[in-house]
Amino acid sequence: MRIVITGTPGTGKTKVAGKLAKILKIKLISLRDIVNKEKIFRIKNREKIADLKALDRKLKSLLKNEKDFVAEGHLACEIRMPADYVFVLRTHPDELKKRLSGRKYRKEKLNENIMCELLDYCPQRVLKVYGIKPIEIDTTGKTVGGTAGKIKAMIKNKKKKGDKVDYSKELMKHLGLKKHG
Repeated sequence: MRIVITGTPGTGKTKVAGKLAKILKIKLISLRDIVNKEKIFRIKNREKIADLKALDRKLKSLLKNEKDFVAEGHLACEIRMPADYVFVLRTHPDELKKRLSGRKYRKEKLNENIMCELLDYCPQRVLKVYGIKPIEIDTTGKTVGGTAGKIKAMIKNKKKKGDKVDYSKELMKHLGLKKHG
């Protein structure tokens, strides 16, 4: 089983993927760890910028003979990997803001990630890069174990429809706009 878990930073990808890999007893692949270990990034304004082409090459090499894995990372929506399931973890922007603030994200980076969540960036990228609609899972107020269990059950039951996530009202509020009509 080849499972990809992606989403905006702070949605729970790393913890959920770790728990899921443990439950399913399959290999866990962290894109962040690969980027750091292989030093396939550059620094710009004190921020790591991954080299997506180098990461893509490394993943192709690493995954060539892998049949069972959970791959996770926010960059997983940017690079097509072999996958039986692609999950995008989603979190309400208010909760996401708390999580990222707790990680001491700079205001600019925090706002950028909130906007990505509001604009459905990761689901849209998965649709474009993989050519499939991802399975969205709302992690707002959920535990790591509960989310991993839900994903396991979906896989067991071959269910490819996730949660309905719509932050359009929050986006309008964030932009200071009122809904008309």
